[in-house]
Amino acid sequence: MDRDTPIVLPEYISAYLEFPEQLGLKRAELSKKSGVDLESLAQTPRPFTLNEILSLIEVGITELKMPYGGLAIGHQMRLTCHGMAGVSAMAQQTYAECLQAACRLCEKAFPPFTMEYYEAENTVGIRIIECISLAPFSHFFFESITVNFKNILKFLLGKEYEPDHISFPYPAPEYEKIYRRYFNCKIRFNAEHCEFAVPKALARRELLLANQGIARMAEQDFLKTVPPINLNYLPKKLRLVLIQSAGAFPLLETAARKLGMSGRTLRRQLNSLGTNFQNELDLLRREFAINYLTKSDKCITEIALMLGFCDSSAFSKAFKKWTGESPREFKKNYGQQGQTNRHDFEAEWENLYRELETSE
Repeated sequence: MDRDTPIVLPEYISAYLEFPEQLGLKRAELSKKSGVDLESLAQTPRPFTLNEILSLIEVGITELKMPYGGLAIGHQMRLTCHGMAGVSAMAQQTYAECLQAACRLCEKAFPPFTMEYYEAENTVGIRIIECISLAPFSHFFFESITVNFKNILKFLLGKEYEPDHISFPYPAPEYEKIYRRYFNCKIRFNAEHCEFAVPKALARRELLLANQGIARMAEQDFLKTVPPINLNYLPKKLRLVLIQSAGAFPLLETAARKLGMSGRTLRRQLNSLGTNFQNELDLLRREFAINYLTKSDKCITEIALMLGFCDSSAFSKAFKKWTGESPREFKKNYGQQGQTNRHDFEAEWENLYRELETSE
């Protein structure tokens, strides 16, 4: 499973396209500039690849001059855009069970992310973990998902309720103040994971639409629409094992034991899916490398050692094979994206926000 595998449900593409069209960016123009065929979306919907999604996002952000587009699109998306997965989630008995259902179904609806449900002393929530790199637009997805979850919380329990806190695994962006327009709760940047948390007492509340029979039927119907490859999680489970061991990646046999199988079984099952252990490890190293080069100030030697290379020369050789550019060239080209004047962001946002509020 990589960026060229069709894994993204067409419902999400349709939901994404509504926003730029409202702002005057026509679908035909977006299709032409991104190189993504959108003409057949209504007649013969098909799964999209991550590269197609990222191309659409890049064109949308560039043409609309909206680096904060993830926030705005997440605000516009409704529970219905998740199809039967959304129906199953909102028909759960409690809000906590709704979050658990979201975690379970997310892996099938959008495999680049894994969602983990967790409970702390006073809060419960979900951790959103990026398993397939979406750089340089990871923030777009974290923004849209968390805003969408906040809106769903209010839809299910009442407009007066807010999350306890929301965390993001990157530094505060230039448009940080815009986050405050969407989230009336604690916001944390540079966190280990993206998190959406609510008070425990709120999570225990029963949902007005609770119906276990509908929840089960909706989940079954949803699974019938999911691309078959989305249901096979072995490469993704392997990536999670590797992610948890970042900096000291395990050998195949060690990883297999953590997955509850022998090395021979892991090798055979990966081969049947058209991949192998080294390929999955290299894909993950590539993704980590891109994230470090675009989001951190770490030097190339430090990144090389963190990814298990013996020196920067070996890392540079591998990275050039992966991307066609040296780490130094890549950092120069992509490491400073999005550095625009803060006041310009805020002025543009004020106008856009007023337009959206009056259109609702």
